[in-house]
Amino acid sequence: MRCITNFLFYLIVISNSFAENPSKSSFPGGYVSIGIQIGKSIQNTQFIDIQISPSIVAVGPYKQNIPGYLFFGTSLGKRFSDGKSIIYFDLNMNFWNGLLVLGTGRGKLFEDRQKYWRKKYWAGIGIIPVFVSKESFTKNEIEYKQKGLMGVLPFPIFGNNFYP
Repeated sequence: MRCITNFLFYLIVISNSFAENPSKSSFPGGYVSIGIQIGKSIQNTQFIDIQISPSIVAVGPYKQNIPGYLFFGTSLGKRFSDGKSIIYFDLNMNFWNGLLVLGTGRGKLFEDRQKYWRKKYWAGIGIIPVFVSKESFTKNEIEYKQKGLMGVLPFPIFGNNFYP
């Protein structure tokens, strides 16, 4: 329940951030993205993830002298694998500068009232919304490592650190 509350808080903050002139907005900027990921584990298990991810600018080139944007966000998703569905929630950071995207996330998978920690990394070319991803989690003393492709459809929300 706490994960859903945090997620809704981000959506409320983002929904109140629209301004005529983004550079004068009190909101730092960010995006909401919808993503789908397909992949396979080293145990040869296939999976499909569907997620929504709101993120805000933590650092941007308009306020600081850096070559891109550092975003802080969350992801709420559902994984389908082996006839089961698992919900997950992550906190994540990613860097984007138009040419390159690098990201990392840490969170939990929720299955059958159990929680499993997970780690995720992704990388890609900044103008193409398809990334390679690598993920791992331990469940019942078995380490699951997974690789996949993640497609993302971002909806930018402009603010004082992030505007065209």
